[in-house]
Amino acid sequence: MKKSTRLISLLLVVLLALGIFAACGNTDPEDTTSGDNTTGEATTTADTGDVTTDNPAKTYDGYQFTINSDKFFPRYTETGEFQSETDANLADELLALEEALDVEFVLSKIESDDLLATLTTATMGGQMLTDVIYAHQEVFMPAAKAGYLYAVDGSELTAAGLDYADSTRWYQPTVTEVNVFGHYWGLDVASEYVSARTGYFVSFNHELVKSAGVDNLYQLVRDKQWNWETYLDIAKKVTKDTDGDGNFDYFGTGATAWGNEAVCNGVNYIQPDETGKWVVSIDTPAGVDALQFLYDMNYGTNTRCDEGSGTCRQMFADGFIAFNWCNMGHIQSTNEIIRNSNHPYGIVPMPLGPAATEYVSSHDDLNLLIIQTSNKELDRTVDILNQWALVMNDTEAYLDVLDDGRCNTEEDKEMMVTYIIPNFYLTMMEITEDIHDCIDSGFISGVSYYQMTPAQVIETYSSQLQGHLDAFFNN
Repeated sequence: MKKSTRLISLLLVVLLALGIFAACGNTDPEDTTSGDNTTGEATTTADTGDVTTDNPAKTYDGYQFTINSDKFFPRYTETGEFQSETDANLADELLALEEALDVEFVLSKIESDDLLATLTTATMGGQMLTDVIYAHQEVFMPAAKAGYLYAVDGSELTAAGLDYADSTRWYQPTVTEVNVFGHYWGLDVASEYVSARTGYFVSFNHELVKSAGVDNLYQLVRDKQWNWETYLDIAKKVTKDTDGDGNFDYFGTGATAWGNEAVCNGVNYIQPDETGKWVVSIDTPAGVDALQFLYDMNYGTNTRCDEGSGTCRQMFADGFIAFNWCNMGHIQSTNEIIRNSNHPYGIVPMPLGPAATEYVSSHDDLNLLIIQTSNKELDRTVDILNQWALVMNDTEAYLDVLDDGRCNTEEDKEMMVTYIIPNFYLTMMEITEDIHDCIDSGFISGVSYYQMTPAQVIETYSSQLQGHLDAFFNN
Protein backbone atom coordinates (compact mmCIF):
# COMPACT_ATOMS: atom_id res chain seq x y z
CA MET A 1 0.00 0.00 0.00
CA LYS A 2 1.58 3.29 -1.09
CA LYS A 3 1.75 6.54 0.80
CA SER A 4 -1.03 8.98 0.07
CA THR A 5 0.09 12.24 -1.47
CA ARG A 6 -1.86 14.05 1.25
CA LEU A 7 -0.44 12.03 4.15
CA ILE A 8 1.82 13.22 6.87
CA SER A 9 4.86 14.92 5.39
CA LEU A 10 8.30 14.96 6.88
CA LEU A 11 9.64 18.41 7.72
CA LEU A 12 13.17 19.34 8.75
CA VAL A 13 12.75 22.61 10.60
CA VAL A 14 15.40 25.33 10.58
CA LEU A 15 15.26 27.57 13.60
CA LEU A 16 17.33 30.40 12.13
CA ALA A 17 17.21 32.59 15.17
CA LEU A 18 18.88 29.86 17.19
CA GLY A 19 20.94 28.16 14.52
CA ILE A 20 19.21 24.86 15.26
CA PHE A 21 18.73 22.42 12.36
CA ALA A 22 16.15 19.69 12.98
CA ALA A 23 17.37 16.23 12.02
CA CYS A 24 17.43 13.80 14.89
CA GLY A 25 15.53 13.73 18.17
CA ASN A 26 15.32 12.25 21.61
CA THR A 27 14.07 8.66 21.57
CA ASP A 28 12.37 6.55 24.17
CA PRO A 29 14.95 4.18 25.74
CA GLU A 30 12.37 1.39 25.96
CA ASP A 31 11.13 1.51 22.51
CA THR A 32 10.56 2.69 29.12
CA THR A 33 4.10 10.81 40.82
CA SER A 34 6.37 10.83 43.33
CA GLY A 35 7.12 7.82 45.47
CA ASP A 36 3.80 7.60 47.27
CA ASN A 37 1.82 6.55 44.18
CA THR A 38 2.65 2.92 43.49
CA THR A 39 -0.51 1.83 41.75
CA GLY A 40 -0.59 4.02 38.66
CA GLU A 41 -4.39 3.93 38.74
CA ALA A 42 -6.20 6.08 36.23
CA THR A 43 -7.67 9.31 37.52
CA THR A 44 -11.40 9.86 37.16
CA THR A 45 -12.04 11.61 33.88
CA ALA A 46 -13.79 14.90 33.37
CA ASP A 47 -15.72 16.27 30.41
CA THR A 48 -13.59 19.03 28.92
CA GLY A 49 -16.36 20.16 26.62
CA ASP A 50 -14.07 20.42 23.61
CA VAL A 51 -15.26 19.38 20.19
CA THR A 52 -14.70 16.00 18.58
CA THR A 53 -13.13 15.26 15.25
CA ASP A 54 -16.63 14.79 13.78
CA ASN A 55 -17.53 18.44 14.28
CA PRO A 56 -14.44 20.56 14.90
CA ALA A 57 -15.18 24.09 16.01
CA LYS A 58 -12.11 25.57 14.30
CA THR A 59 -9.89 25.04 11.32
CA TYR A 60 -6.31 26.21 11.07
CA ASP A 61 -5.55 27.20 7.48
CA GLY A 62 -3.11 24.38 6.80
CA TYR A 63 -1.10 24.92 9.99
CA GLN A 64 1.80 22.48 10.34
CA PHE A 65 1.53 20.98 13.83
CA THR A 66 5.00 19.68 14.70
CA ILE A 67 6.04 16.78 16.91
CA ASN A 68 9.69 15.70 17.27
CA SER A 69 9.26 11.91 17.58
CA ASP A 70 8.40 9.36 14.89
CA LYS A 71 6.75 7.31 17.63
CA PHE A 72 3.50 9.11 16.76
CA PHE A 73 3.57 8.64 12.98
CA PRO A 74 2.92 5.69 10.64
CA ARG A 75 5.94 3.58 9.72
CA TYR A 76 6.93 2.83 6.14
CA THR A 77 9.13 0.31 4.42
CA GLU A 78 12.04 1.39 2.24
CA THR A 79 9.77 1.04 -0.78
CA GLY A 80 7.22 3.47 0.64
CA GLU A 81 4.63 0.96 1.76
CA PHE A 82 3.13 0.81 5.22
CA GLN A 83 4.91 -1.60 7.53
CA SER A 84 1.62 -3.00 8.79
CA GLU A 85 -2.13 -2.68 8.58
CA THR A 86 -1.98 -0.79 11.87
CA ASP A 87 0.27 1.83 10.27
CA ALA A 88 -2.12 2.15 7.34
CA ASN A 89 -5.05 2.63 9.73
CA LEU A 90 -3.16 5.30 11.66
CA ALA A 91 -2.40 7.11 8.41
CA ASP A 92 -6.08 7.06 7.48
CA GLU A 93 -7.16 8.39 10.88
CA LEU A 94 -4.58 11.15 10.90
CA LEU A 95 -5.47 12.12 7.34
CA ALA A 96 -9.13 12.42 8.29
CA LEU A 97 -8.19 14.60 11.25
CA GLU A 98 -5.90 16.74 9.09
CA GLU A 99 -8.75 17.36 6.67
CA ALA A 100 -11.25 18.10 9.45
CA LEU A 101 -8.97 20.65 11.15
CA ASP A 102 -7.13 21.85 8.03
CA VAL A 103 -3.78 21.07 9.65
CA GLU A 104 -0.80 18.93 8.76
CA PHE A 105 0.87 16.74 11.37
CA VAL A 106 4.59 17.01 10.74
CA LEU A 107 7.55 15.08 12.10
CA SER A 108 10.15 17.70 13.00
CA LYS A 109 13.10 16.03 14.69
CA ILE A 110 15.35 18.14 16.86
CA GLU A 111 19.05 17.67 16.23
CA SER A 112 20.83 18.09 19.52
CA ASP A 113 23.32 16.21 21.66
CA ASP A 114 21.88 18.10 24.64
CA LEU A 115 18.14 18.58 24.29
CA LEU A 116 17.90 20.34 27.65
CA ALA A 117 20.44 22.97 26.56
CA THR A 118 18.69 23.34 23.21
CA LEU A 119 15.30 23.71 24.87
CA THR A 120 16.73 26.20 27.36
CA THR A 121 18.27 28.38 24.65
CA ALA A 122 15.13 28.27 22.54
CA THR A 123 12.75 29.09 25.37
CA MET A 124 14.88 31.94 26.68
CA GLY A 125 14.97 33.31 23.15
CA GLY A 126 11.20 33.08 22.80
CA GLN A 127 11.43 30.32 20.19
CA MET A 128 9.22 27.22 20.01
CA LEU A 129 11.13 24.10 18.95
CA THR A 130 8.00 22.11 18.09
CA ASP A 131 4.36 22.39 19.12
CA VAL A 132 4.92 19.51 21.53
CA ILE A 133 8.24 17.90 22.43
CA TYR A 134 8.62 14.24 23.35
CA ALA A 135 11.37 14.38 25.96
CA HIS A 136 13.04 12.31 28.67
CA GLN A 137 12.67 13.15 32.34
CA GLU A 138 16.30 14.30 32.58
CA VAL A 139 15.17 17.03 30.18
CA PHE A 140 11.70 17.93 31.38
CA MET A 141 12.33 17.86 35.13
CA PRO A 142 15.14 20.45 35.06
CA ALA A 143 13.20 22.41 32.43
CA ALA A 144 10.16 22.44 34.69
CA LYS A 145 12.27 23.65 37.59
CA ALA A 146 13.67 26.47 35.46
CA GLY A 147 10.20 27.60 34.38
CA TYR A 148 10.56 26.62 30.72
CA LEU A 149 7.49 24.35 30.62
CA TYR A 150 3.78 24.76 31.17
CA ALA A 151 2.47 22.43 33.86
CA VAL A 152 -0.22 20.23 32.32
CA ASP A 153 -2.37 20.87 35.39
CA GLY A 154 -1.45 24.55 35.50
CA SER A 155 -3.77 27.50 34.98
CA GLU A 156 -2.53 28.34 31.46
CA LEU A 157 -3.18 24.97 29.83
CA THR A 158 -6.30 24.36 31.89
CA ALA A 159 -7.75 27.69 30.72
CA ALA A 160 -6.99 26.65 27.14
CA GLY A 161 -9.08 23.49 27.62
CA LEU A 162 -6.55 20.81 28.55
CA ASP A 163 -7.60 18.20 31.10
CA TYR A 164 -4.54 16.07 31.86
CA ALA A 165 -6.74 13.73 33.96
CA ASP A 166 -9.03 12.87 31.03
CA SER A 167 -8.21 9.18 30.52
CA THR A 168 -10.05 9.11 27.20
CA ARG A 169 -7.24 11.30 25.88
CA TRP A 170 -4.21 10.83 28.13
CA TYR A 171 -2.66 7.62 29.42
CA GLN A 172 -2.89 8.05 33.18
CA PRO A 173 -0.43 5.43 34.52
CA THR A 174 2.51 7.44 33.14
CA VAL A 175 1.10 10.98 33.17
CA THR A 176 0.48 10.83 36.91
CA GLU A 177 3.94 9.51 37.79
CA VAL A 178 5.76 12.84 37.60
CA ASN A 179 4.53 15.25 40.24
CA VAL A 180 7.34 17.63 41.15
CA PHE A 181 7.29 21.27 42.19
CA GLY A 182 3.60 20.86 42.95
CA HIS A 183 2.51 20.04 39.39
CA TYR A 184 2.34 17.46 36.61
CA TRP A 185 4.45 18.20 33.56
CA GLY A 186 3.77 15.89 30.62
CA LEU A 187 1.24 13.98 28.55
CA ASP A 188 1.25 10.46 27.15
CA VAL A 189 -0.93 8.27 24.95
CA ALA A 190 -1.46 4.53 24.53
CA SER A 191 -3.40 2.74 21.84
CA GLU A 192 -3.07 0.18 19.08
CA TYR A 193 -0.79 2.79 17.48
CA VAL A 194 1.42 3.61 20.46
CA SER A 195 2.28 0.80 22.87
CA ALA A 196 1.51 1.37 26.53
CA ARG A 197 4.62 1.97 28.54
CA THR A 198 5.44 -0.70 31.11
CA GLY A 199 8.10 -0.97 33.68
CA TYR A 200 9.81 -4.27 34.39
CA PHE A 201 8.17 -7.65 34.78
CA VAL A 202 9.50 -11.22 34.89
CA SER A 203 9.47 -13.64 31.96
CA PHE A 204 9.88 -17.23 33.10
CA ASN A 205 10.58 -20.71 31.77
CA HIS A 206 7.61 -22.95 32.62
CA GLU A 207 9.54 -26.21 32.69
CA LEU A 208 12.37 -24.92 34.85
CA VAL A 209 9.94 -23.36 37.33
CA LYS A 210 7.99 -26.62 37.49
CA SER A 211 11.23 -28.51 38.10
CA ALA A 212 11.58 -26.42 41.28
CA GLY A 213 8.19 -27.62 42.50
CA VAL A 214 5.95 -24.72 41.41
CA ASP A 215 3.24 -25.86 39.00
CA ASN A 216 1.23 -22.64 38.68
CA LEU A 217 3.12 -19.40 39.11
CA TYR A 218 0.11 -17.42 37.90
CA GLN A 219 -1.98 -18.58 40.83
CA LEU A 220 0.75 -17.55 43.24
CA VAL A 221 0.47 -14.06 41.74
CA ARG A 222 -3.30 -13.98 42.19
CA ASP A 223 -2.92 -15.18 45.78
CA LYS A 224 -0.16 -12.63 46.42
CA GLN A 225 2.23 -15.46 47.22
CA TRP A 226 4.60 -14.48 44.42
CA ASN A 227 7.29 -12.89 46.57
CA TRP A 228 11.04 -12.56 47.01
CA GLU A 229 11.27 -15.72 49.10
CA THR A 230 9.56 -17.79 46.40
CA TYR A 231 11.67 -16.20 43.68
CA LEU A 232 14.98 -16.96 45.41
CA ASP A 233 13.87 -20.47 46.36
CA ILE A 234 13.10 -21.32 42.73
CA ALA A 235 16.31 -19.67 41.55
CA LYS A 236 18.38 -21.79 43.95
CA LYS A 237 16.70 -25.04 42.95
CA VAL A 238 17.07 -24.38 39.24
CA THR A 239 20.76 -23.38 39.30
CA LYS A 240 22.67 -26.60 38.54
CA ASP A 241 25.85 -28.08 37.12
CA THR A 242 24.40 -30.97 35.13
CA ASP A 243 27.57 -32.32 33.50
CA GLY A 244 29.92 -32.22 36.49
CA ASP A 245 32.47 -29.83 34.94
CA GLY A 246 32.29 -27.41 37.85
CA ASN A 247 30.31 -24.79 35.92
CA PHE A 248 26.60 -24.14 36.17
CA ASP A 249 24.59 -25.05 33.09
CA TYR A 250 21.26 -23.71 34.34
CA PHE A 251 20.65 -20.47 36.25
CA GLY A 252 17.88 -18.92 38.27
CA THR A 253 18.29 -15.36 37.00
CA GLY A 254 19.38 -13.92 33.67
CA ALA A 255 19.09 -10.24 32.75
CA THR A 256 17.95 -8.18 35.72
CA ALA A 257 15.95 -4.96 36.10
CA TRP A 258 19.09 -3.13 37.19
CA GLY A 259 17.95 -2.00 40.58
CA ASN A 260 14.31 -1.42 39.76
CA GLU A 261 13.59 -4.56 41.76
CA ALA A 262 14.02 -2.54 44.95
CA VAL A 263 10.62 -0.85 44.67
CA CYS A 264 8.90 -4.25 44.90
CA ASN A 265 9.17 -3.62 48.63
CA GLY A 266 7.02 -0.49 48.61
CA VAL A 267 10.02 1.82 48.83
CA ASN A 268 11.90 4.10 46.45
CA TYR A 269 15.49 5.28 46.43
CA ILE A 270 14.35 8.88 46.84
CA GLN A 271 10.97 10.44 47.53
CA PRO A 272 9.35 13.37 49.35
CA ASP A 273 9.00 13.06 53.11
CA GLU A 274 5.95 14.17 55.08
CA THR A 275 7.03 17.81 54.75
CA GLY A 276 7.51 17.60 51.00
CA LYS A 277 11.31 17.63 51.15
CA TRP A 278 13.00 15.17 48.78
CA VAL A 279 15.13 12.78 50.81
CA VAL A 280 17.02 9.51 50.51
CA SER A 281 14.48 6.79 51.35
CA ILE A 282 16.46 3.65 50.55
CA ASP A 283 18.07 3.90 54.02
CA THR A 284 14.78 2.97 55.73
CA PRO A 285 14.16 -0.58 57.02
CA ALA A 286 12.18 -1.43 53.87
CA GLY A 287 14.99 0.04 51.79
CA VAL A 288 17.62 -2.03 53.58
CA ASP A 289 15.58 -5.17 52.88
CA ALA A 290 15.31 -4.12 49.22
CA LEU A 291 19.07 -3.69 48.91
CA GLN A 292 19.52 -7.07 50.55
CA PHE A 293 17.29 -8.65 47.90
CA LEU A 294 19.42 -7.06 45.18
CA TYR A 295 22.51 -8.47 46.88
CA ASP A 296 20.98 -11.95 47.20
CA MET A 297 19.62 -12.09 43.66
CA ASN A 298 22.74 -10.73 41.98
CA TYR A 299 25.56 -12.07 44.12
CA GLY A 300 24.73 -13.64 47.46
CA THR A 301 22.93 -16.77 46.23
CA ASN A 302 25.25 -17.35 43.26
CA THR A 303 22.24 -18.09 41.04
CA ARG A 304 22.53 -15.26 38.50
CA CYS A 305 24.18 -15.87 35.14
CA ASP A 306 27.23 -13.60 35.21
CA GLU A 307 27.09 -12.54 31.55
CA GLY A 308 25.96 -9.43 29.71
CA SER A 309 22.24 -8.78 29.36
CA GLY A 310 22.17 -9.78 25.68
CA THR A 311 23.86 -13.10 26.40
CA CYS A 312 21.53 -13.72 29.33
CA ARG A 313 18.47 -13.06 27.20
CA GLN A 314 19.73 -15.48 24.57
CA MET A 315 20.40 -18.13 27.22
CA PHE A 316 16.89 -17.61 28.56
CA ALA A 317 15.51 -17.96 25.03
CA ASP A 318 17.51 -21.18 24.64
CA GLY A 319 16.04 -22.64 27.83
CA PHE A 320 18.91 -22.37 30.32
CA ILE A 321 17.59 -19.62 32.64
CA ALA A 322 14.44 -19.66 34.78
CA PHE A 323 13.78 -15.91 35.25
CA ASN A 324 14.58 -13.01 32.97
CA TRP A 325 13.50 -9.46 33.82
CA CYS A 326 11.93 -7.58 30.89
CA ASN A 327 10.02 -4.49 29.92
CA MET A 328 7.57 -4.23 27.02
CA GLY A 329 10.38 -3.33 24.64
CA HIS A 330 11.91 -6.78 25.06
CA ILE A 331 8.82 -8.58 23.68
CA GLN A 332 7.27 -5.91 21.47
CA SER A 333 9.06 -6.68 18.21
CA THR A 334 9.21 -10.06 16.50
CA ASN A 335 12.95 -9.44 16.22
CA GLU A 336 13.47 -9.42 19.99
CA ILE A 337 15.40 -12.32 21.54
CA ILE A 338 12.82 -13.00 24.26
CA ARG A 339 9.91 -12.89 21.81
CA ASN A 340 11.73 -15.56 19.76
CA SER A 341 12.37 -17.93 22.67
CA ASN A 342 12.37 -21.60 21.75
CA HIS A 343 9.96 -22.21 24.62
CA PRO A 344 6.57 -20.52 25.32
CA TYR A 345 7.75 -18.21 28.09
CA GLY A 346 5.36 -17.05 30.77
CA ILE A 347 4.88 -13.53 32.16
CA VAL A 348 4.36 -12.46 35.77
CA PRO A 349 4.83 -9.15 37.60
CA MET A 350 7.83 -8.29 39.73
CA PRO A 351 7.56 -10.31 42.97
CA LEU A 352 6.39 -8.71 46.21
CA GLY A 353 8.81 -7.74 48.94
CA PRO A 354 7.84 -8.32 52.59
CA ALA A 355 6.80 -4.68 53.12
CA ALA A 356 4.79 -4.39 49.88
CA THR A 357 1.05 -4.84 49.50
CA GLU A 358 0.61 -4.39 45.74
CA TYR A 359 2.53 -5.39 42.62
CA VAL A 360 4.33 -2.66 40.71
CA SER A 361 5.98 -2.48 37.32
CA SER A 362 8.82 -0.05 37.85
CA HIS A 363 11.24 1.62 35.48
CA ASP A 364 13.98 4.20 35.89
CA ASP A 365 13.13 6.42 32.92
CA LEU A 366 10.17 7.97 31.15
CA ASN A 367 9.46 10.17 28.13
CA LEU A 368 6.44 12.48 28.01
CA LEU A 369 5.01 15.12 25.69
CA ILE A 370 5.82 18.60 27.02
CA ILE A 371 4.92 22.17 26.01
CA GLN A 372 7.37 25.09 26.19
CA THR A 373 6.41 28.38 27.78
CA SER A 374 7.57 30.04 24.57
CA ASN A 375 4.49 28.55 22.89
CA LYS A 376 2.15 31.55 22.82
CA GLU A 377 -0.67 29.89 20.87
CA LEU A 378 -2.01 27.64 23.60
CA ASP A 379 -5.63 27.70 22.45
CA ARG A 380 -4.54 26.33 19.07
CA THR A 381 -2.10 23.82 20.57
CA VAL A 382 -4.58 22.46 23.10
CA ASP A 383 -7.49 22.27 20.66
CA ILE A 384 -5.42 20.30 18.15
CA LEU A 385 -3.91 18.11 20.89
CA ASN A 386 -7.31 17.33 22.37
CA GLN A 387 -8.54 16.00 19.05
CA TRP A 388 -5.26 14.30 18.10
CA ALA A 389 -5.39 12.44 21.41
CA LEU A 390 -8.76 10.92 20.56
CA VAL A 391 -6.96 9.16 17.71
CA MET A 392 -3.72 8.32 19.50
CA ASN A 393 -5.14 7.26 22.87
CA ASP A 394 -7.63 4.43 23.34
CA THR A 395 -8.45 3.12 26.81
CA GLU A 396 -9.43 -0.28 25.42
CA ALA A 397 -7.72 -0.78 22.07
CA TYR A 398 -4.27 -0.27 23.57
CA LEU A 399 -4.58 -3.81 24.93
CA ASP A 400 -5.11 -5.27 21.46
CA VAL A 401 -1.35 -5.45 20.93
CA LEU A 402 -1.21 -8.17 23.57
CA ASP A 403 -2.82 -10.52 21.04
CA ASP A 404 0.04 -10.21 18.54
CA GLY A 405 2.09 -13.07 19.99
CA ARG A 406 3.98 -11.31 22.76
CA CYS A 407 1.71 -13.04 25.28
CA ASN A 408 1.74 -16.81 24.81
CA THR A 409 -1.37 -17.61 26.87
CA GLU A 410 -4.49 -15.92 28.20
CA GLU A 411 -2.92 -16.09 31.64
CA ASP A 412 0.08 -14.10 30.42
CA LYS A 413 -2.32 -11.51 29.05
CA GLU A 414 -4.16 -11.49 32.38
CA MET A 415 -0.90 -10.75 34.16
CA MET A 416 -0.23 -7.85 31.80
CA VAL A 417 -3.72 -6.37 31.99
CA THR A 418 -4.26 -6.79 35.73
CA TYR A 419 -0.88 -6.61 37.43
CA ILE A 420 1.68 -5.03 35.10
CA ILE A 421 0.43 -2.41 32.63
CA PRO A 422 -1.79 -0.36 35.00
CA ASN A 423 0.86 -0.37 37.74
CA PHE A 424 3.65 1.57 36.05
CA TYR A 425 5.93 3.14 38.65
CA LEU A 426 8.83 5.51 38.13
CA THR A 427 11.86 5.11 40.39
CA MET A 428 12.83 8.78 39.84
CA MET A 429 16.52 7.83 39.54
CA GLU A 430 17.03 9.93 36.43
CA ILE A 431 16.12 13.41 37.57
CA THR A 432 19.64 14.63 36.91
CA GLU A 433 22.85 12.94 35.82
CA ASP A 434 24.35 13.36 39.30
CA ILE A 435 21.38 11.76 41.04
CA HIS A 436 21.30 8.91 38.55
CA ASP A 437 25.03 8.19 38.77
CA CYS A 438 24.94 8.11 42.57
CA ILE A 439 22.09 5.60 42.65
CA ASP A 440 23.21 3.56 39.64
CA SER A 441 26.96 3.40 40.17
CA GLY A 442 26.72 3.62 43.94
CA PHE A 443 23.81 1.85 45.59
CA ILE A 444 22.84 -0.57 42.80
CA SER A 445 26.30 -1.51 41.59
CA GLY A 446 27.61 -1.72 45.14
CA VAL A 447 25.24 -4.45 46.34
CA SER A 448 24.84 -6.14 42.94
CA TYR A 449 28.43 -6.47 41.76
CA TYR A 450 30.95 -5.12 44.26
CA GLN A 451 30.01 -7.33 47.21
CA MET A 452 29.05 -4.34 49.38
CA THR A 453 26.41 -4.89 52.04
CA PRO A 454 23.33 -2.66 52.30
CA ALA A 455 24.85 -0.98 55.35
CA GLN A 456 28.05 -0.24 53.46
CA VAL A 457 26.40 1.36 50.44
CA ILE A 458 24.09 3.41 52.66
CA GLU A 459 27.05 4.67 54.70
CA THR A 460 29.08 5.39 51.57
CA TYR A 461 26.50 7.06 49.33
CA SER A 462 23.55 8.43 51.36
CA SER A 463 25.06 11.81 52.21
CA GLN A 464 26.29 12.25 48.66
CA LEU A 465 22.86 11.46 47.24
CA GLN A 466 21.12 13.80 49.69
CA GLY A 467 23.49 16.55 48.60
CA HIS A 468 22.47 16.07 44.98
CA LEU A 469 18.79 16.18 45.97
CA ASP A 470 19.30 19.35 47.97
CA ALA A 471 21.12 20.95 45.06
CA PHE A 472 18.32 20.18 42.61
CA PHE A 473 15.27 20.81 44.76
CA ASN A 474 16.82 23.72 46.70
CA ASN A 475 16.00 22.10 50.02
